[in-house]
Amino acid sequence: MRAPSDDLHGTDLLAEEIRDEAGRLVHHPVDEVKRLRGVAAEGESAATPLILFVGVAIFLAFIAAIVMTVVFVAYYEG
Repeated sequence: MRAPSDDLHGTDLLAEEIRDEAGRLVHHPVDEVKRLRGVAAEGESAATPLILFVGVAIFLAFIAAIVMTVVFVAYYEG
C-alpha cells in the first residue's frame, strides 16, 4: 500500500516521483518527453537531476553508437 504524498520525505518522495514519471512515460511517451523538458527547466522537482542525467546518457549513447558504427564499418571494409 502506498503512503499519501504528505507523508513522504526524502528518498521515499524521490522514489514516488520516479515511479510516477516512469508510468506516464510508458503510457504517453511523446507528450511526457515534452512535459519532462518543462520539469527539468523549472528545476523544482526532486526528479530533476535524474531527468537531466537520463537525457545526457541517451545523448552520449547515441553518439557512441554512431562512432562505433563508423569504426566497425571502417575496420571491416578496410
